[in-house]
Amino acid sequence: MDIHQLKSFKTIVEKGNFQDAANELNYSLSAISYQIQQLENEVKFPLFEKIGRRMLPTEQSLKLIPHIKKIEEEIEQIRQLNSKDRKVEGSLTISVSDSLLTYILQPILKEFIETAPDVKLKLKVRNCYEVQKEIIRNDIDLGIHYQVHGYDEQIKVTEVSTFTVGVMASPLFSQQERNFDKKDQIKSCSVINNDPNGVYQQYFEEYLKKKNILTGQNIELWSIEAIKKSVMNNLGIACLPHFVVEEEIKKGEITELTIKGFQRTITMITAHHSNKWISPAMELFLNILNEQMVCEPSVSVEI
Repeated sequence: MDIHQLKSFKTIVEKGNFQDAANELNYSLSAISYQIQQLENEVKFPLFEKIGRRMLPTEQSLKLIPHIKKIEEEIEQIRQLNSKDRKVEGSLTISVSDSLLTYILQPILKEFIETAPDVKLKLKVRNCYEVQKEIIRNDIDLGIHYQVHGYDEQIKVTEVSTFTVGVMASPLFSQQERNFDKKDQIKSCSVINNDPNGVYQQYFEEYLKKKNILTGQNIELWSIEAIKKSVMNNLGIACLPHFVVEEEIKKGEITELTIKGFQRTITMITAHHSNKWISPAMELFLNILNEQMVCEPSVSVEI
């Protein structure tokens, strides 16, 4: 049994099939198949079973994954033992919310890539709850998302910044439809979102429910930029963080609806397993993130 066999098995599980794993690791299909055969001989139980036309990992084999990840971390720590004067290398996998990646993290990523060009950086765009699951399963190095409930003491959570959100509309949006303060209304306007389970989307849904306000259809676009374009073209309204629409509001392309009873904040956090080794790459990224976010004061309002 060697690390190459273990890594091949983990990559097959991650990629979902032998061929994609072979391509990822730059192996031939026969070579990676041979490694799995050798590993099965070592562990004395089948790693995969054929279900229909697919080869799926057995329940017993999946128990190997946490051990393989731990071995990989230990190996990376050994490589970094004498790395004080060496360039930062290795890999870093981050799952992050779409809006944060698009509007907040760009300068952080730019500085990180310029400072550590040899780090293999992998970014996954997920909603908050998907990021949570990946962190809890220890599938990623770091999660960056809006704070939601669900973490226990095994997860290290750090609050980074707080942002305000509002309900956005086109300047052409009907004046008759703009009043969301009054209770018991039926409105024809559509509500656009990029994730119906998103934190700020849920805030607005809860407000509408509390006020007994019915709206038109919900439009799911799964793209912040597409939502902004749709709002600008008066296809509907959308609840969004202010930093997403700052430029469009200044240009008069988007306007914020004045809703007295709707004032909400969202908190950006970083999260990772408490027992996870903080690699030089991860430490550098967190340092850059904290330094740059200090320069951007957080915004808070009373809820």
